[in-house]
Amino acid sequence: MRCAFHALALGLFGLTAAAGAQDADLIFGERTAALAMDAHCDLFTDRQRAALDAARLQARGALLRSGIAPVQIQAYGDEIAAEARSRTCGSSEVRAMRDRVLTAFDGYLRVGNMTFPGIAFSWFANRQILTDEPVWALLQDTGRIRVGISRVEGDISFTIALPNGGNYISAVLVMRNTQSAPDLYDPTMGGMFAGPANASWAQWTPPEYARQLVWASDQMNGQAADALAGAPQGHVFRFPPSVVQQLGRLDPRETARIDLMDRNGERVASDYFEIGDFAAAVAFLRAAISDTSQIELPES
Repeated sequence: MRCAFHALALGLFGLTAAAGAQDADLIFGERTAALAMDAHCDLFTDRQRAALDAARLQARGALLRSGIAPVQIQAYGDEIAAEARSRTCGSSEVRAMRDRVLTAFDGYLRVGNMTFPGIAFSWFANRQILTDEPVWALLQDTGRIRVGISRVEGDISFTIALPNGGNYISAVLVMRNTQSAPDLYDPTMGGMFAGPANASWAQWTPPEYARQLVWASDQMNGQAADALAGAPQGHVFRFPPSVVQQLGRLDPRETARIDLMDRNGERVASDYFEIGDFAAAVAFLRAAISDTSQIELPES
């Protein structure tokens, strides 16, 4: 990986499709350096930090998907951060970096939406959520289910929407328990075996021996559910705010599972979605929320 402390020039707050993994190491290093200098010198606002973190997380996801090991990325980030912290806060170099960030941030705020590509699916982040209509602030559509962060009557929460409805009583979000299973779990053995029946694209799935379960906190149907599902007879389940933070800690390459339950508490259907750059997309949304806004986005 390249040393990236001195540049801070490749579009401070975004990893474009054209740049891709080729420049992800430089972008990751630059944002890591800026955030480390901020921690040392208190240079930025919370919104500016969120913008820098969105780009850092997106670049990290690109590096992971390109095959770079997490431990190697961590070591690279630690090296960059240590060098950044050694700089004098009042130096011309630090002042110039801060000025570039502030200039870029003004333009970044005018970006209304952004797509965060993954391996099989993408997250679409929409900052235009000041509306009385049910709306997705963050959405991944697998064709079978819609998942993301929705806003309904001012309430923002992690949500799943089933376009085909169904007589389900509840839903359970199944994630890898990172305490019990710190490493990714690959039941396909590197592609030698098929993935789940309805998600052949999924390689890294939550292991049955180390699962973290979160039950839906409520469900919706009617017009609001139809709007979120993008189809009539939609069925929507919403989850506690803590889910956003839990998903944000997972590896961008892995998946999570939604188990749908009947009235007897039995699992009758399951669907998967890709974690991807979920944490980066949430940071992108958070950067646009002013201190005086009434919108409260769950922590990632």
